[in-house]
Amino acid sequence: MSIRASISQQTIQEAVAALGGIARNKDLLARGYSTRQVSEAVAEGVIHRIARGYYALAEASETEVFLAAHQARRTCLSKAADLGLWVLEEPKQLHVAAAHGRPIPGCVVHRVKGGQKLMDILRQCVRCGTELEALAVLESAVVTNKCSINYLRTSFSGRQDQAGRAIVELIDPQAMSLPETCGRYHLRKAGYNVQGQAYVRNAGHIDLLVDGVLGVEIDGQEFHNNSKAWREDLRRDTMYVVQGMWRLRVPAAIAMYQPDILLRWVEQALARIRSTQRPQMQ
Repeated sequence: MSIRASISQQTIQEAVAALGGIARNKDLLARGYSTRQVSEAVAEGVIHRIARGYYALAEASETEVFLAAHQARRTCLSKAADLGLWVLEEPKQLHVAAAHGRPIPGCVVHRVKGGQKLMDILRQCVRCGTELEALAVLESAVVTNKCSINYLRTSFSGRQDQAGRAIVELIDPQAMSLPETCGRYHLRKAGYNVQGQAYVRNAGHIDLLVDGVLGVEIDGQEFHNNSKAWREDLRRDTMYVVQGMWRLRVPAAIAMYQPDILLRWVEQALARIRSTQRPQMQ
């Protein structure tokens, strides 16, 4: 029986596409396809066999084909972005999960048998990433409602989870973006008192409030490059002046990748604020 008599070519293509362009045979079987139907799809050129038990679309990337040939899949910091989590930088080497645990050229191999849940990925990120990289991933999991802080606290309650617990305590569930998280992290590490998403009357919420007197707005181009956002920025700029608040506008790239510049600007702004404050009359 032709594959077209039971499922359409487009349907099996969609099934493989939904799995990232690469599909294991057992994943296709779990979706209701028979071994014969998979074989017919290969014979008709709908999908291609690239390794034992692995199939791919013709347009699958070289990287994914390479991983499939080594019976591996993305995980840890190399998987976080696919899950909608914040990643500061793509790791220099791919982090992959493989049941065999053998070395794979150019990859950091995590020996993993069976499927993985979100918590498995988060634990890997804590082990492999810097404190900031792990914070970005865990905080975004909370912000995007993939899990709660209480869930993370419970999950990182073991004897070997000290690093995870420390990162969980740094999470701000009100954070709005990766650049904001980075800016808050670096400023707090430098010893500043930092409040995220502080409310300013008639102006709304500002990304960071430093030592209660200096607002820091971290601007990413994707949120400020249209006429509506531009008009709102102008209105808020006016309101900050009306409310007597000092404020810095910092490019997102500075907060994420050049914290020394961010810290220097904040230090200079706070010094300027202090110099303009008059001592109160006794």
